[in-house]
Amino acid sequence: MKKKTILSVAALIIAAIVSVTVMSCKKDKDEVALKTMNSEAQVLLNRIEAFQTLRDAVNSGAKADGSMTVEDMRQVLDLVSNYEHSEHMTYCDNTVLDTLKVAMPAVDGEGYVSNADVVSAYNAFETALEKRMLGVHDGMDMPSLFSIVLPETGSEDENEINIVFTRGEETNGLPDDVRYPYVEGDDWVYGKNLGLCYPGMFNVCSDAAKQLSEEFRYDYTSPGPGWVLAIANVEYVTYTAYDSDLINQPNGWVYWEPETTLPCVDHWLFLIGGEFDPEPCISWEEMNCYWRGFNDYIIEESGPLHYSPTYHSPCYECVINWHHHFRPGLTEGDRRSVRQHTITVKYGHPHWINTIPDE
Repeated sequence: MKKKTILSVAALIIAAIVSVTVMSCKKDKDEVALKTMNSEAQVLLNRIEAFQTLRDAVNSGAKADGSMTVEDMRQVLDLVSNYEHSEHMTYCDNTVLDTLKVAMPAVDGEGYVSNADVVSAYNAFETALEKRMLGVHDGMDMPSLFSIVLPETGSEDENEINIVFTRGEETNGLPDDVRYPYVEGDDWVYGKNLGLCYPGMFNVCSDAAKQLSEEFRYDYTSPGPGWVLAIANVEYVTYTAYDSDLINQPNGWVYWEPETTLPCVDHWLFLIGGEFDPEPCISWEEMNCYWRGFNDYIIEESGPLHYSPTYHSPCYECVINWHHHFRPGLTEGDRRSVRQHTITVKYGHPHWINTIPDE
């Protein structure tokens, strides 16, 4: 797979710049902030370039001495995979989670892995990614945001590294008429791209899940011309408002409910059981209620789901998905149809860097 050409990678965006009343003073402070971001980014850039040099040498047949800790390996795989292969600047309409598996390098008694084995693991990742993307036939051929999940000792896949990422279908960008929040008339079918609820109205190829997802996409507005975005410490968590023990749903979904329920809906994620014809509709009032809940629980820094469980990365963006499945019945042959939303939270530290050298 052809690597993206990116000039550099960035450090963490400063959380806030103290507001000032004098515009000239604010401008000076902004310039200092951007220079600080660029300076801190050099640390990460040095790590990426050092690994690229090591990889080129090993792949050319040179002997690679030295080793690194398992955590250092995870960090460098995270940084370089997202630096070279993540298409996170491309807006995608439809997205799915995918997983690649590569062999976990041998760890010595002191918790180190050899540099050569880390290079081999990265080479295996690139090969697996290229093969996976060549086999994509659903149009979702834009990979982004790679999360490096190391195996747990004693688990079934303790000899494999899972690399979780998003595949998406490229679009021209967010619709021009994105509303924030929703107003009267924004009544959407819960899923299945069935559009607005009312027969005879203009029916776009969208649904409630897509409309909500568009509200929680990362703002890719750069700090200025020549700035490039990279992501570090990526982690995915898919939350559900339905107990995973009650229905046949994928392992790994996290059942979560807030301590206090939202006043306008029964669950913080859309959930309804029974048979429907036509499909259930979510009113604009409900849409706003879900939107407020997502902000309170995930987007706000004080929210209980704002930080990832493993690397403590902040919420980067959210994707809401719809599902239609069946809960096992209480008697043989009896089962109940269930519609629900899940929300996949993409966690990660966004890094910006100015690629235009100071004069």
